[in-house]
Amino acid sequence: MDDSKIEDLDFYEELEIDINSTIIDIKKAYRKKALQCHPDKNPNDANAGKKFHELSKILEILTDEAARAAYDKVLKGKKEAALRHKELDGKRRKLKEDLEARERQAFGKSFKQKSADQLLKEEIERLRKEGSKQVEEEVEYVKRKLREEQQQHLNTEYWDVNETSNKNKMGCK
Repeated sequence: MDDSKIEDLDFYEELEIDINSTIIDIKKAYRKKALQCHPDKNPNDANAGKKFHELSKILEILTDEAARAAYDKVLKGKKEAALRHKELDGKRRKLKEDLEARERQAFGKSFKQKSADQLLKEEIERLRKEGSKQVEEEVEYVKRKLREEQQQHLNTEYWDVNETSNKNKMGCK
């Protein structure tokens, strides 16, 4: 039997006995299971030999006091870890639910819960604001260009008027 396979098995469950069973109970359960999965009794089952060998290893460990004590300690640790993990999952779930409730309370409806109509209205309003900014910028640009052209036109007229008056003073027509 693989060492990794040993770690995955619950020996007591394999023999269908309680963890507090005596050596006599363990041997009795082993004989019962061994008869069921012995390769001679199950010639068509390719896994019968492996299963029988696993049962022999289980018997060897559970009938040795030191090995059984070590196995029981490991098994107890695994069961406690599984229980802690299960409880932790419950705690995490509760914490998550509490956090989401506080967020909903603080922010009202969450973004995910907004209706499609509400999202569309918000998008239209955003575009309208951006569009009006662009229109305002365009209007300012046109006004600036008009002022520049008017200023240029006034400057041109000033020079034309000055030139004409200077020519008149000099007697030129």
